[in-house]
Amino acid sequence: MFSEIVYYWAGFVLYAVIVIGIGVYVWLKDKKTQCATDNNAYWEASRNLSAWSVGLSISASMMSISWSCVYGVQLFYWYGWGGAWLLIIPWLVTMTGFYLFSAKFRSIDAFSQPQLLEKRFGPRTRQLLAPALIIVFITWTGAEIYAAGQIIAPFLGISHTWTLFLITIVVAAYTYTGGFEAVVSTDKIQFALVAFFITVIAWLGWRALPVGASILHIPTPPKAVSPLTLFTPGIALILITFFAYLPGWLIETDVWIRLQAAKDNRTARRGILIAGINSFVFVGIMPLIIGLSALILFPPQQGVIPAQIQDGALIFTVFMKEFAPTGLSIFLAIGLIAAAMSTIDTCGNVVALSFSHDLMEPLFKDKWNAIQLNTLARLSSVGAILIAFVYAVFTESLWDIFYLSSGILTTTVFIPVISSFFPSTRARQVNRSITAGLLATLLFYFLESRGLMSALEPAAFSETGLGYIFWGFVFALAGFWSAKKR
Repeated sequence: MFSEIVYYWAGFVLYAVIVIGIGVYVWLKDKKTQCATDNNAYWEASRNLSAWSVGLSISASMMSISWSCVYGVQLFYWYGWGGAWLLIIPWLVTMTGFYLFSAKFRSIDAFSQPQLLEKRFGPRTRQLLAPALIIVFITWTGAEIYAAGQIIAPFLGISHTWTLFLITIVVAAYTYTGGFEAVVSTDKIQFALVAFFITVIAWLGWRALPVGASILHIPTPPKAVSPLTLFTPGIALILITFFAYLPGWLIETDVWIRLQAAKDNRTARRGILIAGINSFVFVGIMPLIIGLSALILFPPQQGVIPAQIQDGALIFTVFMKEFAPTGLSIFLAIGLIAAAMSTIDTCGNVVALSFSHDLMEPLFKDKWNAIQLNTLARLSSVGAILIAFVYAVFTESLWDIFYLSSGILTTTVFIPVISSFFPSTRARQVNRSITAGLLATLLFYFLESRGLMSALEPAAFSETGLGYIFWGFVFALAGFWSAKKR
């Protein structure tokens, strides 16, 4: 066992050296081209990304530990085939939307969404939207760090918290030196590792099935509420999931900035197509095989999930320990680390962009020189990752994280971003929508989580625990339309 831990550590250190080396390489290259203090280069990678860079970067971000390797697999274990409605299907609809509207989204010369709103509605709107994005992506970054620690800690033989800290330090190092270009560059390596990792885990699960067993015939999923095989989560949860996810995902910031960083519209669309195909395979098909295989191999007993797989969160860990040879398991552990870092760096980059680029730079651009502004940008990248680490230490549930954060995108970001493309929209409408949507979402989340909304909602609605997203959106719309009448 000791020798195995040494090998796992060797793999972790080797991978950490590679990705930090990429960050240093980008920094040295920028120094030679006198871009090391250019914040446009640091945040936007000079807007010259290829289709493969765009597509693989988006793919690597979605093929994460928290989404694909834990939550996506959990959904298929919890609900069987019907789990597809709660992640992969809305995500593929999202990719279709970005493909169709990529040229429209790129038509206004603005890299970030707060910058877009400033161009249309003034600096006050930029200042209102940026904090909402910071909240969303801090929670997503923290979720990924948390999920990574849960799965990787047993292989390194150290505590969950120390594992979180090590991953945080590595990501902070290469985002500090290389910025957005380093994020995209490391994403390409991370995509290859994660794709291999997920494929092998799916193969291990398939191969471990008993003779005669098939994922076409599975035990009753533990959380199924409907007898219909394809609608096991229940129509209410499926509908509210689409409502919670789709509006916010259709303007999701990390995808948005990759579109803006593409060198032209054709490149952006090709990048989305690549990401969509990869998502279908590695966020849909492979997690489905893994989740349904686990359902057969570790069936719930009277609706209770075996403690061995911890509510489905440790399916990957168990598959690696029980079904993979030691050598392969070590290589797969590197794939796990890559899966974690690919999303941590992406979400952390959005947090830093929103704070430094959208909140701080407009205040100091006339007072500070380029070196000072660039130092702020780099320190913001580190700070974003460290704050997410603190959040991860106190995280307990990915379910709440994904729905609340995606819900804030829907209730607070969707209406302002979409309305910016309509000439008749006024600044006060957008400002009031942002404020009302964010505050109402947080308030109703608090009330819903304590069961105080159940008497006011239909049973099927309240049982999902997600009604706060509906109420947040209603208040956002009300704020938007109330300002129009003045």
